Amino acid sequence: MIVHQKKKPKDFYRHFLFTLNPRFIFFIVALLHVVFPLSLLAQADFTGSWGGNVKIGSTEYPMIFHFQDGAKSKTEALFDMPSQGPHSNQAKISYPADSVRFTIDTFGGYWVYTARYSPEANILRGTILMGGAKYSLQVRPVDLADSKPPRPQTPQRPYPYREWDVFFPGSSPGIRLSGSITPPKGRKKLPGVVLLSGSGPHNRDGEQFYHKTFLVLADELTRRGFAVLRYDERGVGQSTGRYNGTTIYEFSQDAKAAVKALRSDPRLKVKDVYVIGHSQGSLEAQIVAAQDPAVAGIVLLAGLGLNGVEYSKTQYRAMLRVLGIPEEKAKAELSLYDTSYEIVGNAPDSATAVERLKQWHREAGIDSKSRSEFYIDPFVEKWRFDFLHMDPSPYPRLIKVPVFAVSGAKDSQVFVEKEFEAMEVGLKAGGNSKFKSEVLPNVNHFMQTAKKGTYDEPYALEETFSPEALHKIADWLEQKSKEKAVKAPKGQVLE
Repeated sequence: MIVHQKKKPKDFYRHFLFTLNPRFIFFIVALLHVVFPLSLLAQADFTGSWGGNVKIGSTEYPMIFHFQDGAKSKTEALFDMPSQGPHSNQAKISYPADSVRFTIDTFGGYWVYTARYSPEANILRGTILMGGAKYSLQVRPVDLADSKPPRPQTPQRPYPYREWDVFFPGSSPGIRLSGSITPPKGRKKLPGVVLLSGSGPHNRDGEQFYHKTFLVLADELTRRGFAVLRYDERGVGQSTGRYNGTTIYEFSQDAKAAVKALRSDPRLKVKDVYVIGHSQGSLEAQIVAAQDPAVAGIVLLAGLGLNGVEYSKTQYRAMLRVLGIPEEKAKAELSLYDTSYEIVGNAPDSATAVERLKQWHREAGIDSKSRSEFYIDPFVEKWRFDFLHMDPSPYPRLIKVPVFAVSGAKDSQVFVEKEFEAMEVGLKAGGNSKFKSEVLPNVNHFMQTAKKGTYDEPYALEETFSPEALHKIADWLEQKSKEKAVKAPKGQVLE
């Protein structure tokens, strides 16, 4: 059985500070790689799910490999690290020399696990390389029903509505995105909703910490009369391409393709499409609404309005506030992060950013040479560099449709008031006064009712999505959809 523990080692918290979606940070320099003799491969029953725990400090983190069915069983697998968020990350299987290799290329880099197969015990024994350190890891067939924590909000089939898979081209050549559409039964003319997930690789259910956040949200909205499309991001689940290296703007263009796919599905007549984006997905939603005037409205969950540098500077302050730590007690760390973000955000390329960071470190007496994994690498890895150069301010000025921003008072990743202010300023600059914002008490970054709001809490919570948040989102969408129907010319009223 896979054991789940909550306590995190100190270095894990330090790494967290450098990513928008922090649970991925100790994968930034890893590569996944499994090795055992091919002569034993035929004796191994590599089907279903295999799992085990990696122990870091005093904490054990479960890792799970899901082998594909049929012909793909020898070439593809999916990888989960549920207590830290990742689910359905694609693993490519190859067979160099006398070994078999599983390679995961995802948020920030590669992950590496090397092992030998024991046919007597039907187990893989080896070590996993993460962040320059090796840890022992053994994996064997597991029954996930015995190890998954309870998630009572997860909808169970049969659903009281229809569901079908959909495939559509992404915004880049050769990219095919895979998703699901759930419309109510007995209706063809419907308002639609497209769901956009936050940073880090997500499957169509927005699955993280064993919570299927987008499945729960889609279920609520479909029951309320909306046709909902949710999809696997690039390089996740059944979608092709690479997640790692894709920019926020490129993701936004994939989102535009999803809107088009919902509108054009021949089984429905969807005219008005609303877009819901969570965290980084809120930036993508704003870009979509700015570029596609036919979008009916957008909902921003734990949304962002500040540029990359300002967001990054406020992120640590948001965490301090949730933890009840005065900024005065973290002056040195705040200065380190603020200056680093500004240096990288003003550098034309990552190489220049590295040189400018080193120069500042020499002047400030910081020993970054021996600790580059803390003082340099996290600030200049590709996703962070691109994010620090991100400026969303031009897009709200082009948005003319209603906007509803919903965030939680216990969000430790977003400084809610500052983000709301930036959104409203941008919208008003473009003449849009149709902005509503709401801060929900006791709700965290992942839209769960929380006690602490810290990033180590979501896995321990049974609730997937705050019922209050669900109802407010659905109520707003229903209201706006009815308003659209009343204003629509004769013959275009939604049924």
